[in-house]
Amino acid sequence: MRNILIISDNAALCSQVTELLKEAEYSHIYSVKTCMQGFSLVYRLNPKLIVIDAELPDNDLAEMKKVVSGPLAGITLFIAPASYRNEGGGTAAYKGVPHWITRPVDRAVFLEAVREITA
Repeated sequence: MRNILIISDNAALCSQVTELLKEAEYSHIYSVKTCMQGFSLVYRLNPKLIVIDAELPDNDLAEMKKVVSGPLAGITLFIAPASYRNEGGGTAAYKGVPHWITRPVDRAVFLEAVREITA
């Protein structure tokens, strides 16, 4: 079973990501609105992918980054605002986030990142 956990308080983003995953035939998709809700599910579900909205409140996001550092970093995909893009590789990469994409979410880019992480 390939559980996928989405952590976002943005209903439109959550819906879009869920639909893209379903189209790609991923079926075990769970979503929560806060990182606190995500903490317990990370350990209960043992997800193969964690998708995190990088626009969660700062304190919530900081706590989640602590949890996904280390072994979970390799299965975490952050979705960042378009302002994260720059010519030097992006500020998300600079902050130590190994996998990230920016909004608006491009179907091909998103699914490529998902396949890379879940391979």
